[in-house]
Amino acid sequence: MKMFGKKKKEARKESKATRWFRIILWRCFVRWKIRERIAFANKWADEHRGDTMLITVGCLLFSLIIGAFLTLGTENDGNDNFMSGVEPVESMFRGMQQIQNAKAYHISQMEQMARDGQRLKHELDSLVRLPHKTHDDSLQIVIRYKQLEMIVNNLEKGE
Repeated sequence: MKMFGKKKKEARKESKATRWFRIILWRCFVRWKIRERIAFANKWADEHRGDTMLITVGCLLFSLIIGAFLTLGTENDGNDNFMSGVEPVESMFRGMQQIQNAKAYHISQMEQMARDGQRLKHELDSLVRLPHKTHDDSLQIVIRYKQLEMIVNNLEKGE
């Protein structure tokens, strides 16, 4: 139940902030008579379409000329590369490639270990199924079991 109360409080805080923002905007609009000024500018632009177009195109052309002047006015060396501010990332990519290679090697080693474990398990099963075991067979069962146990422990640690 407390969780629902928190959501209501957050919603109330948000609505208070939006109301506060709206009040400030409304006061600014009233004080500076922005609505009337926008209406007057729109009325003037409707009556003087040609002048509005000339003023707009003139401002855009003026900003284009100033931008071109500032760009061409700076000294630009032929050796200056536009990518000079960018850090060299080749070493990072090389490091990432090394990490990916190490991961791939680790995965291949784990897969090889799993295959070896499966092979040892099959050998162990076949040795255990023998009806008459010699001392050599019993020794091989113990050795293979220890090897399989080590592989299982390593696989559990690796994952």
